[in-house]
Amino acid sequence: MNLQKKIMGVLAAAAIGDAMGAATENLSFSQIRKQFGQVTDFLKPDKTAFALGNEAGQVTDDFSQIYFLCRSILENKGILTKEIVIKAILAWSDVPKYFNRFAGPTTRSSIAMYKDPDHQMKALPGAVTVDYASKATNGAAMKIAPAALLHPGDIEAAMQAAILITQVTHDNSLAISGACAVAAVCSASLAKDAVIEEALAAGLYGAVRGENLGKTLSREVAGPSVAERIRLAYNIANGVGNKEEKLYRLANLVGSGLHISEAVPCALGIVALNKKNPFQAVIDAVNIGYDTDTIAAIVGTMVGAFVDQNDPHFLSLFKDVQEANDFNLVELSHSLSTTVESLERKQN
Repeated sequence: MNLQKKIMGVLAAAAIGDAMGAATENLSFSQIRKQFGQVTDFLKPDKTAFALGNEAGQVTDDFSQIYFLCRSILENKGILTKEIVIKAILAWSDVPKYFNRFAGPTTRSSIAMYKDPDHQMKALPGAVTVDYASKATNGAAMKIAPAALLHPGDIEAAMQAAILITQVTHDNSLAISGACAVAAVCSASLAKDAVIEEALAAGLYGAVRGENLGKTLSREVAGPSVAERIRLAYNIANGVGNKEEKLYRLANLVGSGLHISEAVPCALGIVALNKKNPFQAVIDAVNIGYDTDTIAAIVGTMVGAFVDQNDPHFLSLFKDVQEANDFNLVELSHSLSTTVESLERKQN
């Protein structure tokens, strides 16, 4: 599979995961099974979901931020800078259907700062101003795909790009660890002769390396180690029990919530359970419970390059997600691959 096809797979799987998971978000593992059995297609989000008001197949903040980042990077001829990331995030924030409904507190705080750098939040007497940018939420990992798409097969470069992107909104060691893990997996998946087992190994390496770099380049924050949680997720995936029992343990022991130390390890555990059927990993993420749109977008980022693009179900969902959001992901993947290959030729 050539680079353009691999990039298209990443974009498609991340978008599909986000849009499909939007309907199951905030429901528990058991609630999803009682209400739906298993969700395998796009549904219109109901009142339990943050995406209430979306039509079936429409994405949320997760993939829309990937999309805006990719567009801004292309406008800058493939060169990633802090200014380009800020430009993309501010452009995204100007779209009410994304920012008003989906922006989390960490992202909102960062955007407010970039729009008005002189503004200082003032706490009431005796109160403490919360520094949301130091919180290790999963928003760092959900939008990190462009870091890998710019550096196919170059894990170290992908992690450096991931750190640059992450520090714009989530400037702390745990967020950097999680973002580096996802970027490492995606970059490894884009290598010419990639295999999913090597990509999974890259994920653990990325988490360890990212945490060490984060403590040096950023600020250390309290919370469970992303790397140790990944080890736990892999132990669950490779342990005893059937697949449904293992998914239950991932949801209830590792967690599938807003913290980076839940979302990224859970996503990697789901991928490890689906090495022979990568797209099923996206479906399992949609049905894992809690922050399903983000978990599924992260899983899509990591497995998209391995997905069978001739699968009729995948092709149907890909067509529908493009139409529902007015995206042309084929054109975007072509532009990204052309730009990356051009930059590689200049470097060589």
